[in-house]
Amino acid sequence: MSETPVTPKMAAAVIVVRDGPDGFEVLVGQRTPKAKFMGGFWVFPGGRVDPEDGDGEAAWPVAAAREVREEVGIEIPVDALRAFDRWVTPEALPRRFDTVFFLAPAPAGAEAAIDGEEIVDSRWATPAALLRDAAEGTAVLAFPTMRQLEALAVHASVADALSACPDGLPDATLPVISEQEGDPVLSIPGPDGDLVHYRSGAIPVGERPQDLKG
Repeated sequence: MSETPVTPKMAAAVIVVRDGPDGFEVLVGQRTPKAKFMGGFWVFPGGRVDPEDGDGEAAWPVAAAREVREEVGIEIPVDALRAFDRWVTPEALPRRFDTVFFLAPAPAGAEAAIDGEEIVDSRWATPAALLRDAAEGTAVLAFPTMRQLEALAVHASVADALSACPDGLPDATLPVISEQEGDPVLSIPGPDGDLVHYRSGAIPVGERPQDLKG
């Protein structure tokens, strides 16, 4: 008899974007390597929804604005957030989140002011540059982050990216974990509905997956 999956906790994250000197850029922060969860990963500012953020779906954008303020010191009005993506942690894992990712244009002249504890570094970069760094092993990115950067890489400007956001909450992506030849594999539905399999190789899933169609 299979175990009942852990109920995911609500979480929110913000992809702060700007039209920068190198083109369309996103802001990422590096989590402290000391963290037990995703230590050393480059992430979008975010975290769990707290009770003071409110109840139900309305709590997601409130939590998102609070998290980006706390982690990188940028004030984003709640009404400037546009829901972009939503991921739910695979059912097989013991620590699960239902995370809504929001896009938000950076206020004019905004620069990150990191706390130096949870977030120890930050950078603006194009989605293509971050994906290249991940492929070369100089940056560690989570599986959803890589998929989001791939989706954002097609946009040439903030306005273009915001116009592509759905109305309301996006449909949730729920990866399924399986195993192929001793390697963990994450599978998610592709654009045509068929499953796309991402295989980790010699390192954990979510760091540098290789795309295997099958």
